Amino acid sequence: MKKILNILILLVISSIGLLAQNKPIEWSTSLGLNWGATAPVPTPPQITKVYAWYPRTNPSFSLTGIHRFKGTKSHGIGFSFMVERKGFSATTRAEDLPISFAGESATFTGDQNTSLDARYIGVPVFYVASFLDNRINIYAGFYMNLLMGAEFAIKLDGDGIIKTKDGEGPIMEGEIKKIPYNNLVHPMDLGLQFGVDFYITNQLGISLRLNSGMSSATKDEFIQMTGQNLHNIYAFTGICYRFN
Repeated sequence: MKKILNILILLVISSIGLLAQNKPIEWSTSLGLNWGATAPVPTPPQITKVYAWYPRTNPSFSLTGIHRFKGTKSHGIGFSFMVERKGFSATTRAEDLPISFAGESATFTGDQNTSLDARYIGVPVFYVASFLDNRINIYAGFYMNLLMGAEFAIKLDGDGIIKTKDGEGPIMEGEIKKIPYNNLVHPMDLGLQFGVDFYITNQLGISLRLNSGMSSATKDEFIQMTGQNLHNIYAFTGICYRFN
């Protein structure tokens, strides 16, 4: 992971150096929504059924600059300044799922709901190839996000069975037990970004992105506690506007 971070930092510095040169830069902006989930990869066998998945309203805004390579108008490198949210809610069935209960290790069998609302600022760095007189831009690169704040929790059905070293039984019959994990969301999110912009006019277009987290979205403590390694996997759909 340190190698990935070093590469991202070098790409950001290189991109800023290119943009700082006295050469024309293509500036654009995009506004839309992120759709997806912060999901375990791979899915743990303790999650036996997914009842429902609810996307949150996750706005995303970015300002992008693209520097074209010398001698070509169809290839270049660019970076964005991005402000976005990533979040979801999912209701699942668990069988002997490791959790932390009253400060102790335990397992849970029953229905549960996982919800996340995370806010990030980030800097994607990418290679861009353009086609049809720059009406289509295809992107591929990395992104680096810093966490600004998050609400992360798992709600357990009180009729589910909790197993501890002292025995087993229902958690809270007829009620819901909420376990907050806000402080276990990782402060940095690193991943791959792929996308395409389709410009309907010379300036206005449709933007599509796929962001796949390579680093864990949670701290090691959460992974050790639950056995789940969560990654941010989100698609972006929105509109883009090119200034020049």
